[in-house]
Amino acid sequence: EIIYLLNADSFLVGITNQDNYSKFKVGDMLNPDYEKIIKLKPSLVILTMPLQKKVLEEISKFNIDTLIISPQSIDDIFKDMLRIGKLLNKERRALFLIDSLKGVLNEIKSNSRKLENNKVFYEIWDNPLWTAGNKTFINDALKILNLKNIFDDREGYFIVSEEEVIKRNPDIIIVAHSNVKISDIKNRKFWQNINAVKNNKIIIVDENTFNKPSPNLIKAIKFLNSQLY
Repeated sequence: EIIYLLNADSFLVGITNQDNYSKFKVGDMLNPDYEKIIKLKPSLVILTMPLQKKVLEEISKFNIDTLIISPQSIDDIFKDMLRIGKLLNKERRALFLIDSLKGVLNEIKSNSRKLENNKVFYEIWDNPLWTAGNKTFINDALKILNLKNIFDDREGYFIVSEEEVIKRNPDIIIVAHSNVKISDIKNRKFWQNINAVKNNKIIIVDENTFNKPSPNLIKAIKFLNSQLY
C-alpha cells in the first residue's frame, strides 16, 4: 500500500493474497509460493516483522535482498514510508504524504473526546483469541483516540483466553476480522456480563485497513472515531 501511495507501483512485480491490488500474486503472506517469487526475479522483497519471520528465513536461502519493516507506532509507519520513498526515488512524494497524514491525525486528535468508559479489547482473530498489546501500531492508534487497551501491560501480538477478557471487562470491543458477527460476540459463554456486551459497544472494523501497518491506518482511525460516540 505504501508503494501504491508513492505512485511507485511500476516497481512492483508481485504481491500477496492479502493485498487488494491487480498485480501477480505469490500466495499467502505467511506462506507464499517461493517458486513463484524466484521466477519473478525480484531485486528486493519487503517483509513485515515479526509476522513474516519464517518467510524471511526461507527468502534468505535464495540470496534475495530484503527490506524489513517492523513498525511499533504510527510514527514508525511514517519512517518506513520515507525509507521506501528514498529507495524508490520518491522521497518528495513520501514527505508530502507524511505531512498530509500528520495533518489528518492532528485533526482527529483535536476532535476526539475523552470517553469516561474507555477500556478496549481489540480482537485480531477469534479462534484462538489474538490481540495487540503495547509497542504495536494498533495500540498507538487506540491511544490517539483516548482509548485504553486492556492488554497494554503486555507487548506485541499474542493469544489471550476468554477468561482474561472477561476479567479485564472492556467497555468497548473492537473486532478487526470478518470471521464473526456482533451477535456471535454477544452469544459467547459468560461474555454477557462484560460492559461492552451489556452496553452494545461492539464495533466491527475492516481488517485490511486496521491490521496493516500502512498509511491507510489513518483512515481507519478516523472511521473508528466516528463509531465511538
